[in-house]
Amino acid sequence: MRSYQRILLVQRRRHRQFVRQSRAMQRLTRGLQGLAVGFLAGLLLAAVVLGTAYASLTASLPPIDSLPVMLDPQIGTLLQPTRIYDRTGEHLLATLENPGIERRMLPLNAAFPEALSPALAQAVVLILEPDFWDQPALTWQSLTGEHAPTIAERLVNNLLLGDSKIDITYRLRTRLLANRVLDRYGRAQVLEWYLNSASFGHLTFGADSAARLYLGKSASQLDGYDAAVLVAALEAPALNWIDAPVAARERQLDVLSRMTAGGLISQTDLAAVTGLPPLNTPPQSPDTSAARAFSNLVVERLAGAQNSWLLERGGLRIITSLDYDLQQQTTCAIQVQLSRLERAASPFDAADCPAAQELPNLPLAANANPIEAPLAASAVLLDPLTGQVLALTGEISLAGGEAELGSHPFGSLQTPFLALAGFARSLGPASLIWDIPLGGTAEPAAAYHGPVRLRTALANDYLAALTTLFQQVGAVAVTTTASSLGLVDYTLPGDLSQTLTGGPALDPLELAQAFSVFSTPGTMSGTQAKDSNRLEPQLILSVEDAAGTAVLGEFATETRQIVSPQLAYLVHHILADEPARWPGLGQANPLELDRPAGAKTGSANQGRSTWAAGYTRQFASVVWLGYQQPDAAATPLDARATAGIWHALMQVASQDQPVLGWNMPSGVTQAVVCDPSGLLPTAECPNVVTEVFLTSSEPVIADDLYRRLEINRETGRLATIFTPQEWVETKTFLIVPPEAQEWSRLANLPVPPLEYDNIPPVELDPAAHFTSPAQFSFVRGKLPLTGTAAGEGFVSYRLQLGRGINPTQWQNISEPVTNPVENGLLGELDTAGLDGLYIVRLMVVYEGQRVQLAYLQVTADNTPPTTRIPYPLPGQVFAGPDQRTVTLQTEVSDAVGVARVEWWLDGRKIGGRTSAPYALIWDGTVGRHTLQVRAIDLAGNESRSEEIEITVQ
Repeated sequence: MRSYQRILLVQRRRHRQFVRQSRAMQRLTRGLQGLAVGFLAGLLLAAVVLGTAYASLTASLPPIDSLPVMLDPQIGTLLQPTRIYDRTGEHLLATLENPGIERRMLPLNAAFPEALSPALAQAVVLILEPDFWDQPALTWQSLTGEHAPTIAERLVNNLLLGDSKIDITYRLRTRLLANRVLDRYGRAQVLEWYLNSASFGHLTFGADSAARLYLGKSASQLDGYDAAVLVAALEAPALNWIDAPVAARERQLDVLSRMTAGGLISQTDLAAVTGLPPLNTPPQSPDTSAARAFSNLVVERLAGAQNSWLLERGGLRIITSLDYDLQQQTTCAIQVQLSRLERAASPFDAADCPAAQELPNLPLAANANPIEAPLAASAVLLDPLTGQVLALTGEISLAGGEAELGSHPFGSLQTPFLALAGFARSLGPASLIWDIPLGGTAEPAAAYHGPVRLRTALANDYLAALTTLFQQVGAVAVTTTASSLGLVDYTLPGDLSQTLTGGPALDPLELAQAFSVFSTPGTMSGTQAKDSNRLEPQLILSVEDAAGTAVLGEFATETRQIVSPQLAYLVHHILADEPARWPGLGQANPLELDRPAGAKTGSANQGRSTWAAGYTRQFASVVWLGYQQPDAAATPLDARATAGIWHALMQVASQDQPVLGWNMPSGVTQAVVCDPSGLLPTAECPNVVTEVFLTSSEPVIADDLYRRLEINRETGRLATIFTPQEWVETKTFLIVPPEAQEWSRLANLPVPPLEYDNIPPVELDPAAHFTSPAQFSFVRGKLPLTGTAAGEGFVSYRLQLGRGINPTQWQNISEPVTNPVENGLLGELDTAGLDGLYIVRLMVVYEGQRVQLAYLQVTADNTPPTTRIPYPLPGQVFAGPDQRTVTLQTEVSDAVGVARVEWWLDGRKIGGRTSAPYALIWDGTVGRHTLQVRAIDLAGNESRSEEIEITVQ
């Protein structure tokens, strides 16, 4: 029994153990199954991810079968360099190659009569990829590892991928594409293609072009020394033997050392070639491009869009905006004018250069003063409606052909931009400015013109007046305005007083675009710049590859509103005013065309750099003419000679074009004003003209620049009641502010007397006289009259009032007073309703009907000055640091005279002026402000303008 129970117990234990083992096995089985499923899913996911990544990498890879098409030795599309044409596509302007060196594809196989030098092939392989011939097929390490680009990778990068962004994706794409090329075409073909298409600097394409440029021989004739020359340029194309000979020599020696280490040349040969003199490159063929400077700008514009590799690779056809005929006429007009100025033989026959026939006669000064130093000139002509450049020359000289388009100080040519900044700040063509000597000037007073309208100063380059205007408007406002017109390089000199005689250096192209804004008016056209949101003149219409497919994007014209049509029209109205410029240029001057036009001359550096700029509705042009090497001793140039080139160019361009003018835009009105004050005419105004204004900015104040005064013709002083009547005469005088007094004296102008006649009464009677107010006082309100009316036999006195210096009628202002007064109050004069000069008479009656008279001359003024703030405008916002310097403008007028003007900001006085102009330059602080002007006249009357709110951000 016990044995049986023991057996059962053992069996149960074995069963439980089996059950536990079975359950463990089931759990293990299920776990392994889960792991297997997860592993398989991971593999599947990895495959999907890798497949997707590979598909993404290879989806847009360029086809490699384009390589034989591009590099075929006979008909390869890259045998032709990039070509630049005029707007018709018929005239070739330039090719991106070295003149006289055509592209050739040489075979690598030495069995051909002319093949690539083995020394070059061996050196390239050694330096760039020593294991080139033994490199295994693509591996994971070669695909993802870090290493220098292989020859195959360089090939596909140069010809298929271009200057893409260098990142891990780019490297993987390059390596996959390189492997495809190797698999299909083999290593020998890859090396041959690479040597025939690589850049060796200075517009070389392939080894043969480089060998002939740097060494003067074919790439089939190179030895080890020669090979080192090309390999050095291959590694660093910019450091080639023409552009950087010293660096190229250093790199060549380094390559030779590595070739020695690699066993291509011996130590003996290395020592021998190291001692050789530096390489002398053969002379280059002259550049015969029809528009060299323009073509270089085209290349620069395209290369800036990261397309240099496409341009240098070749096979492109670039259609530009250039008008070939206008380009030819521009070039010949410049050369003919230079030959006239330098008294040299003309390089053109008149029949071949119609533009030369449009050149006006040279100014007399140019004929009288021979030019002894070489001159240069450049010009630009563009379409203001599209921004397309129709003609552009670099700096042309009689001796040196055409150089690049240079930048020069543009001096007084910038004054239209100064005016535009002023017009945006309440000034206008009629605004009064004073052309008087500035501090430190040595010019005679006769060289200045005194009070002039802004129109007259701008049209004739009255620089003293315009310099004062510049100071009034402010440097920040002018710089901001210039920048809005696309003049991004506009910077002011350290000495701001030299801005209009020197100024920033700019080129004719950017100035032509800026002046085009006055033609449109107010809009600018062009293409968006690659590095900013500004517009730049359009040079390129299209770019096509050898198959006629458009590449490098579209080149559409864009038009933007740069300034308001009203402001642009105000500037245009001055530039188009032919009579306004006659005082400086004379009638029938070169700026006058056979159609409406706006134009301006300018000069800088004491006349050694001259400009002419202008426009019609269809064309805008800028011409520069000056010395190639500025010399302080050189004869100053007459800007009319420069204007002659502008005239000829505009006349030729305008042939067969309709005659178009400009209509006055809404928001601009005309008004009759006094010249030169720009205020409403009075009887004393010597000249009345019609001027243009922004609507609501027309003058409302009468002219106070000219006044009619009664003087003593014997003494020249202001006449008084005591001046004998036969000596009194009436004259009209120009009222000159204090800062112009010295100029008016030197200019021998009739100066209005400031002092009254010193002829006293026969003798001051101690018994009958006034003590206050003082003689010739300005008075207002109720005026106490003090003095003495007494003496022996006194009966009574009476006060009377008469108008003018010699009244014909007297009005009693008091009844007879029978009580004598000694140094006391005689009475009171109520000046209400009185304005002007009056005589107060004290009549003292004594016994025996004896009468004693005393006189007091006063000027009554009960009318406060008129004042308003035309700028800033109510609610105006000045945003950003460039707008925080504000020129505060006010208009103040008074019948008698203004004593002072005060500017108040937020209830606090921030500045004052005692003479016109009363503008104040204010460095604004961030926030909302309240602005007011207070004006006090000579009689003490005060007026306050309406408060305006402005905001500075």
